[in-house]
Amino acid sequence: MVKLGVIGCGGIATHQLSTVWPESAFELVAGADIRPEQLDSFREKFGMQRGYADYHELLRDSAVEAVMICTPTWLHAEMAIAAAAAGKPTFLQKPMAMCSYDCYRTMQAFEKAGVGLQIGFVRRFDNDWGTLKRVVDSGELGRPLVWRQFAGSAAPARPFFMNKMEGGGPMIDGMVHNYDFASYCFGEPVWVKSNPAKIRLDVTAWDTGTVLIGFEHGDQAVVSWTWGLPEGVQTSSATEVIGPNGVLFFPGSFDAKKAEGKINPQTESAYLMLLKGGVEKVIPFTRNNMFKEELLHFAAWVAAKTPPRVGADTGLRSTRIAEFALAGGGLF
Repeated sequence: MVKLGVIGCGGIATHQLSTVWPESAFELVAGADIRPEQLDSFREKFGMQRGYADYHELLRDSAVEAVMICTPTWLHAEMAIAAAAAGKPTFLQKPMAMCSYDCYRTMQAFEKAGVGLQIGFVRRFDNDWGTLKRVVDSGELGRPLVWRQFAGSAAPARPFFMNKMEGGGPMIDGMVHNYDFASYCFGEPVWVKSNPAKIRLDVTAWDTGTVLIGFEHGDQAVVSWTWGLPEGVQTSSATEVIGPNGVLFFPGSFDAKKAEGKINPQTESAYLMLLKGGVEKVIPFTRNNMFKEELLHFAAWVAAKTPPRVGADTGLRSTRIAEFALAGGGLF
């Protein structure tokens, strides 16, 4: 069991630890949060041994072997750099930081300290998203490919998400998952174009936008999201990948009846591929809990003293894309 310290004992930390807790991968030695009620909750849920109002005290706790940082984005860099200086292997929630310079500073701090840093790009551990990667790598759709997604809802409840200095809105906090996974599938980004917009008047961050990213081999990703809707309202959504040989529809983007009899609905879901001549292929996958797998990987590399699969370079790349997206575009 890895002796863990958690900085930021709120909703995402609670959710992730809950998924992995039955596996006995961690012993929760300490937590740090400025809210006493959150520390009390962690004591009750996870048997946390010590609680601190100041995260620096947690980092000075010699019993803490590794750190999980689940605070608002604007705090990530300073806390992660302090964790590196304390010699603590770290899991850092996405986005890595609010700007690429802070990502670079963080990366340098961990390299200097000689300890590992894992960034919380949870889709890398999901069988669902992994199916997209598998199809791209198979070449069945041909290349280049264009991945298109649109979606929309109200913003997350906590105010920092829609503060341009603290959370940055959906074009960084939400879409950063797409930036990372598109880079995982398609390689290095080479240019970004975007049209950030605001439809709410009570926030400072861009709440709506479409981002177009070009990659080194000619592939593209198009993401159009809004967090500008009122509570309880959301748009329709669709996700697909088009290529010279056909189109791949994501789960929820095609008529589910097409997969009936071809998957076990209790444990599986599926993508649908349409190819030349009207050929339809159902591509099944077994559902898994990506948050659980992500933290099990964290525990494994900390215990083995090996590098994480999703390192600081992924956070720097994705935050750089976000910077361009928020500014209207640019060249890498």
